[in-house]
Amino acid sequence: MIRSIATALLGILLSACTGVLQGATWTPPSLPESVDSRLVQASDQFGISLLKSVYAAKPGENLFLSPTSASVILSLTANGARGETQQEMLTSLGYAQMPLTEVNEATRALQGLLANPDPKVELSIANAIWYQKGFEVDRSFRTVAAQQYGARIAETTFGQPEAAAAINRWVSDQTRGRIPKLLDETRPDDRMVLVNAIYFKGAWTEPFNKDRTHDRTFYKLDGSEKQVPFMHKTDTYGYLRQEGLTGVRLPYGKSGDLNLYVFMPDQWDGFMESLTPEQYQEWITTMGQQRIQLALPKVKLTCQAELANPLTELGMGRVFDPNRADFSGIFTNSEQLYISRVIQKTFLEINEEGTEAAAATGVIMVGTAAPTAAPPEVVLDHPFLLAIRDDRTGVTLFMGAVLEP
Repeated sequence: MIRSIATALLGILLSACTGVLQGATWTPPSLPESVDSRLVQASDQFGISLLKSVYAAKPGENLFLSPTSASVILSLTANGARGETQQEMLTSLGYAQMPLTEVNEATRALQGLLANPDPKVELSIANAIWYQKGFEVDRSFRTVAAQQYGARIAETTFGQPEAAAAINRWVSDQTRGRIPKLLDETRPDDRMVLVNAIYFKGAWTEPFNKDRTHDRTFYKLDGSEKQVPFMHKTDTYGYLRQEGLTGVRLPYGKSGDLNLYVFMPDQWDGFMESLTPEQYQEWITTMGQQRIQLALPKVKLTCQAELANPLTELGMGRVFDPNRADFSGIFTNSEQLYISRVIQKTFLEINEEGTEAAAATGVIMVGTAAPTAAPPEVVLDHPFLLAIRDDRTGVTLFMGAVLEP
């Protein structure tokens, strides 16, 4: 859980801290036995790969993602995939050696764990599915969606304003209004929209004093400077200082089971490109406890990412190809489906009281009927024979020739 949330917050920068690494190495709280450790490993692998891919498309821009939100809703979608399409999805999500049934069970356990983590932390995750009216959702897919993912399932008429309004209303409710709109519209050829929403609001274990917040210089990548409000606090935090990198861990709530991790390289160039899950995990496990003077900039931002290209780069290109995608396990009819878009919107605010974050990820699936030959053209523009026949008895009741209509 901690590592999933930390992955989503990885892109945040902070000012340098003072002091040296001292004290015992901190060990992250262990996950309950009911949550498969392979899910955590897959989460790191997928999350960092997705982060790097999205960043590469827009280097130098703010970026805030929820890999967990994307992973959960794509795992749900994979239950409707078949053959190579399903295997490709699982491999890209980091589950190459994990059967889908075990992925479903691990995700269900994780969602249960995420509920009510701490008296001072609000954390919720929800899934929903809308499908085109007149289509029948496969019973097995519906059962997995409802029982393993807790998804609400509703029919709608895509292309009508009410469809997008209903989806956006649900997303807004689940994210406490922080993401008021996920979709601008739906289209008549949409067949299903699957949505995951995650909301987090955590109070610092020890809040910052607002009286100590004041402007300081933030140095941008292009070499320019900007004055921004920084929060200040001298306290004992998780702290890491190694050659080329400063890291800090700030706990939320009473238990300290949820934390904000920040890793600031001395030189940003090449940092994202060289980041690996193993490196990231090493930073966390080698972090010690140290009293430091911390200056952390206040942050408030919203982001939007189209994930089709990044997911394709991670090996999930088949799902976006109408000629190769196989989602025959979603509907009982034979219409061919593929994913047209995967969109994620996020919100983040860090202030003296704590952190509020929200994410919504939508998977939009469209239908493409199998191509058929054009019907032959029949033009009755010459004299023809006419007959009216009772086929029950084989008796021709009327017969004629039309020579001039």
